[in-house]
Amino acid sequence: MATAGGPEDLGITLPPIEIVELAEAARQYVLTAVGTELDYTPETLPLLDHYIRQSSESVRERPELAELLTRSVGAYFGEVVRRTLPCFWRLPSSDARSWQLCFEQVFLAFNPTAFAWDALFESADHDGPSSELVLDREDREALEQRLAALPPVSESEYWLLSTRFEVVEMAADQARLGLTRAGLAHVEYGPADYEPTISPIGQA
Repeated sequence: MATAGGPEDLGITLPPIEIVELAEAARQYVLTAVGTELDYTPETLPLLDHYIRQSSESVRERPELAELLTRSVGAYFGEVVRRTLPCFWRLPSSDARSWQLCFEQVFLAFNPTAFAWDALFESADHDGPSSELVLDREDREALEQRLAALPPVSESEYWLLSTRFEVVEMAADQARLGLTRAGLAHVEYGPADYEPTISPIGQA
C-alpha cells in the first residue's frame, strides 16, 4: 500500500495514502469553515471539535454526509495520535469500520473514525463503528478505575476529540504500567499481534 509522511512520524510505518488524503481533506474543511489551518498537533483538536459541532446540523439534514465527514475527521484525529505516540495504521479493507490505529510499544488499538462518529452525534448510538479501546483486561479495568477517579465532565465534553485524546494517552500510560509490572519493559507489537482484534464488517 502506498504511504506518505514526514520526518515527525513516530510509527514503524508511514500512513497509508488514503489516510493522508482524508486527513488533508479535513484540514481543508476546517480551514474553509473557521479560517484556521490545522497542523497535526493535539492543540488543534479543539478547533476540530468546533468544526464537528458546526457540521452536525448539516449531517442531520443530509445523513449521507456522516460517512464522509467521519472518515476525514477520523483520519486527521488518528494522525494527531500517530504523530504524538508510536503507533501505526491498519486498513484491512476500504470500509472505515475495519480501520485501526495500533500502538507499537503497548497493546492498545482503536478505530479513530469511531471517535469521530461519537463526537458528531455526541453519543455511541449511531451507525458507525464501535469506539471501544482494544486493551488487555487488566489494563482496561485499571484504566476504568483511573477515569472514575477524575473530576466528572459534562456530557458534551465527554464526546470531544480533545477529551478522547487524553483518554488514549491515559490508556497508553496504563498499558505501559502493566508491562512494567510484568517485567516486560521493551515489548514491540506489530500488525500480526492485532490481527485477531478486528471485528468482521457490520459487527461492533
